[in-house]
Amino acid sequence: MKIGVNFWIWESPFRTDRHLNLLPLAKSMGAEVVEFTLEDDVVVDSTVLRKALGDNGLECSTIGLFGSGRDLSSDDPAVRRRGMEYAKRSVDTTAAAGAVLFSGAVVGVGGTEVFSPADLRIRLERAAECLSELGEYAGKAGVLFCIEVLNRYETNLINTAEQARNLIDLVNHPSVGLHLDNFHMGIEERSLGEAIRRAGDKLFHFHASESHRGMPGDGHVHWEEVAGALREVKFERFAVVESFNPRGRLAPLSRFWRSYADSPDTLARKGIAFVRNALLGGRVLANST
Repeated sequence: MKIGVNFWIWESPFRTDRHLNLLPLAKSMGAEVVEFTLEDDVVVDSTVLRKALGDNGLECSTIGLFGSGRDLSSDDPAVRRRGMEYAKRSVDTTAAAGAVLFSGAVVGVGGTEVFSPADLRIRLERAAECLSELGEYAGKAGVLFCIEVLNRYETNLINTAEQARNLIDLVNHPSVGLHLDNFHMGIEERSLGEAIRRAGDKLFHFHASESHRGMPGDGHVHWEEVAGALREVKFERFAVVESFNPRGRLAPLSRFWRSYADSPDTLARKGIAFVRNALLGGRVLANST
């Protein structure tokens, strides 16, 4: 398992002409992985980023923003087509930059409809058809494609590891897996450990977030339970600290109204150290700002 950090803690959108300094900063804090989001106005020179990642000895993952206009389960073919086009562009950027994993909440984001079992099945079958094609596309590019599981306030279709695993089993492609996040699981799951075990060998990515999405170790996540379950499923990929800057443009979207540390640097540095100890060090220490 490798521990990483999402650049949302500092800046958004990520731009290689402005934010390459974040790579050595993250490395100095103990990160082995960095993560950025492929927002519509992201500016990434893939050649420059690939070199910077290599120079700093870092691996990389990327996150997509799909929303209702790119929903792969939509009954509107134009919406599904936009989602597919965005996903393929994102996979291309991910591969060109030397990143190895792309994740996104590909269905139901912003939805408010309560689906009948029959309608839900139709939605999932549409999404599975799209994801099967995307799995082939990502596999040829050497990229893993993940479905991120969000809570009920963000999507009306996939909220739990069990629901997501059902979709993944419909897709049945080796390059398509799941992305779980402590924050979302803390709202939806009966047990963090059981959710991780339900994802099993299809857990490809993990956000080591705190219950309030702030400083890891400063909330009520049961980290021993999480660490034990990750060991059980033999999770060996990326565990990334995701948080936000309350002065950043994504703060309203993520409902991030206050600071959880005295600076983004403090949150990242202490968060990385805490998560490394919690998931790899065998014991959990209380964190403080």
